[in-house]
Amino acid sequence: GHSVYKLKVVGECDPEKHGTEVTFKPDGEIFEELVYDFDILKNRLREMAFLTKGLRIILKDFREEKKEKEFYYEGGIKEFVSYLNQSREALYDSIIYCEGVRNNIQVEVALQHNDYYNESILSFVNNINTPEGGTHLAGFKNALTDTFNKYARANKLLKDNEPALSGEDIREGLTAIISVK
Repeated sequence: GHSVYKLKVVGECDPEKHGTEVTFKPDGEIFEELVYDFDILKNRLREMAFLTKGLRIILKDFREEKKEKEFYYEGGIKEFVSYLNQSREALYDSIIYCEGVRNNIQVEVALQHNDYYNESILSFVNNINTPEGGTHLAGFKNALTDTFNKYARANKLLKDNEPALSGEDIREGLTAIISVK
C-alpha cells in the first residue's frame, strides 16, 4: 500500500541542515529495470548540479559497495565547460559566460575554445538535455557567428573584401553549454 498525503511541516531543524532527502526503492509494478546503475545516476546528477549553480546533490548507494558521491558547483555551467575541457588545451584562460532573462525565460551560456577539432555543444531546456537541438541552439549558433564576424570586421581582422567566417570555422574546438529555463 502507498500512503500519499498533503505536504505538512513535521518539525523544525538546524538552519545548516536543510534540503530534501529522497530515499527510494523501485516498484516492480511500475519499473521494468529494478537494478539502478550508480554511474548513470552519478552522471545525471552531476549534470543537474552543473546546471543549477549552488545546488548540492549527494548520491548515496546503500547496496554492497556503499558508494557516495557529492556534486556542488558554485560556478554552474562555467564549471561544466572546464570539466568537459579538462583533457584538452584551452585556447584562452577565461570561460566566456553570459546570462539573462527575457519574457520570463532564463538563458545561460558558457563557452571556451580548445585545441581539439570537433565542436561539443550541449543544450538543455529546464535541465533536460536536448540532443536534437532546437531554436535555442540555432539561435546560439547564429548569434555566435554574427558576433565573431562583427568583431573581426570592426577590429580589421577581416578586411572588407574578405568573406565572413563560417559558423563551422568559428565552432571548431568549441565547448559550449546552453541552458534555457
